[in-house]
Amino acid sequence: MSAIDDKYAELGGRRGLLGAPIRPESVTPDGSGRYRHYQHGSIYWSPATGAHELHGAIYTKWARLGWERGVLGYPVTDEATTPDGVGRYNHFQGGSIYWTPNTGANEVHGSIRAKWASLGWERGVLGYPVTDEATTQDGVGRYNHFQSGSIYWTPSTGAWEVHGAIRDRWAALGWETSSLGYPVSDELDTPAGMGRVSHFQGGSIYWDAGRGAYEVWPAPRPRPCSAATDGRWETSPSTSGVVGVHAALLRTNKVLFFTYREPADPHGPPAPQPNGAAAVWDLDTGAITTPAPASGERNLFCAGQSMLGDGRVFVGGGERQHVGVTSLHVFTPGGARGGSWQHVGDMPAGRWYPTCVTLPDGRVMMIGGRDWTSTANRANPTFEMYDPATGALTPRQRLPLLVGNAFDTYPFAFVLPGGRLFMHAGTRTRFLNLGTMADAGASLEAAARPDRNSRTYGLEGTAVLLPLDPDASPAYSARVMLIGGGGRPPVAMTTPATASCEVLDTSASAPGWILTAPMARPRVMPDAVLLPDGLVFVSNGSSTGFADNGANPVYDAELYDPATNVWRTVCPMSVPRLYHATSLLLPDGRVMTAGTDESWNPDPFHEAELRIELYSPPYLFAGPRPMITSAPPARAGYGTSISVGHAGTPAIASACLVRCGSVTHSFNSDQRLIKLRVIERRSNQVSLQAPPDGFVAPPGYYLLFLLTSAGVPSVGRFIRIGS
Repeated sequence: MSAIDDKYAELGGRRGLLGAPIRPESVTPDGSGRYRHYQHGSIYWSPATGAHELHGAIYTKWARLGWERGVLGYPVTDEATTPDGVGRYNHFQGGSIYWTPNTGANEVHGSIRAKWASLGWERGVLGYPVTDEATTQDGVGRYNHFQSGSIYWTPSTGAWEVHGAIRDRWAALGWETSSLGYPVSDELDTPAGMGRVSHFQGGSIYWDAGRGAYEVWPAPRPRPCSAATDGRWETSPSTSGVVGVHAALLRTNKVLFFTYREPADPHGPPAPQPNGAAAVWDLDTGAITTPAPASGERNLFCAGQSMLGDGRVFVGGGERQHVGVTSLHVFTPGGARGGSWQHVGDMPAGRWYPTCVTLPDGRVMMIGGRDWTSTANRANPTFEMYDPATGALTPRQRLPLLVGNAFDTYPFAFVLPGGRLFMHAGTRTRFLNLGTMADAGASLEAAARPDRNSRTYGLEGTAVLLPLDPDASPAYSARVMLIGGGGRPPVAMTTPATASCEVLDTSASAPGWILTAPMARPRVMPDAVLLPDGLVFVSNGSSTGFADNGANPVYDAELYDPATNVWRTVCPMSVPRLYHATSLLLPDGRVMTAGTDESWNPDPFHEAELRIELYSPPYLFAGPRPMITSAPPARAGYGTSISVGHAGTPAIASACLVRCGSVTHSFNSDQRLIKLRVIERRSNQVSLQAPPDGFVAPPGYYLLFLLTSAGVPSVGRFIRIGS
């Protein structure tokens, strides 16, 4: 009796599952074993494995793979029922074959089988194999697909599983042939515990219950930058104290930051908080102080804001579902704590995400937003005005721009020379006559483009009023530029943003939006800052997604020259800035970036970013800086002469005013640059002509810059303009 006969007897002989023998015991083709075929299967034996039976679909699969000479070798078990009771399997020297009625018989071996085993075999997350191991499309690796996922292997990466929505996203991108390449981890919990992640050679795919699966590309490797052409970034030794969701440059040479107060569980879902948090950063000392709160300490997060004529910061509205949504506050700079908050009234209806604009008469117009209370979330397609001198509110008036417009939050708005207010929401532009407060004319539509979509919140791009020049024709003619935003609708987490930009010449006889040169990088939620030399600096934002659903930071910064319509990529930043980031021009000519919050940003950016990064533009490396030695100590009236003393060298070629910025959610309605006509030059003094009226320069504090012929600015001097 042979070992095969013994196994046959053990299995019940002729009355067993194999039935009668159909040929005598024989030597296997590889010469190392023996076998006998039966009516319903076979028994194979080798000195190393002993005798084991095979039958049915598993036996057929093994035969197709080359019998004992195939990748699996000899069986090392009889066919058995799987631990979950659903399927059947045989183990072999080099692997296994698993079968179920739904999947059929499929082999799994080597590193892929070892990974599958480590995950719990068929009872693990992947279930049963639905393919044999196969070569990948690129010819580099191997894979098995399973009921609920896959395992991929290469010699350099090893074997890793990928499943569920993350696998679906990887497949949609092109599997291993995409920029992500092969997986280098199994699916894991994210560090914040909010979702799941799989890492790949070229990036990662994250998943959370609210957003689904989305890819995140790694930060680019630092590249050498020439300060003279690219500028330079540095991380401030100071932090912002609180996340810089809202930021404003104060006349006291300080920056105000304010935001929501973090929930008790920062890894839990964000929830409205009844009060907020603020900090003041001293630009001279780097110190951070906590300003005195207003009574009730209401949450001003997601309000609108603008700079008042006396240098205070006005804040309208606030956090949703709480009393802050109707509240009005001002921040008064000064004192040991950097300033203090005052509650100055309430609106009859809430404004969450409104835009605030300081008008030529010193009042503040509040535009749009949502009347979001604990019981309702209604559009507020109106405007009303607050008078800081009396505390009075005007009755609300409806705005045709916002009536029926799905994009009713944070519309873009600028006071224009000549007496109008520019307003843009979604893809629509309208004007308001600031003398009569009546709608002035029909709507203008944004420029046609293949991926045309809203550039206002929540597909936020940004907008700037390009520099105003008294020597333009007509004088101070206004051009508005829209930059970036969400991509082709419908926009999802992974939709590429747009790099497109467009400009509207508001003084044209037949104004219309015209596409201009695009940025080098698409970005949604970018910030734009007007520099003293007249260029536009753009940073921050994500290359995909929208608002709080962007997870691919754009690290490159860019400079735009309105005179030549040319963009130039400059030195990249190192701190990722996504939703709730801010950017401001500082008096020393550098640009500050801050913000990116914890609660609303997705993994892997689900953390409170308190670092401040500072950009020094190329003009700070282009030669000696002029120095202002004296300027008017009090305010400068409209149309008057401003006498400014300077050190005498280098020579002064031009001058400008840049209004103190106040920014949130990628828009700065206060931002404007006004070139100044030089009336007279002396060896150490220049006389400059102040702007003619509040339509050119709304009342408030500005930074006065003197510039050389090379565009090198002085340190800005705070000066109050207007009555």
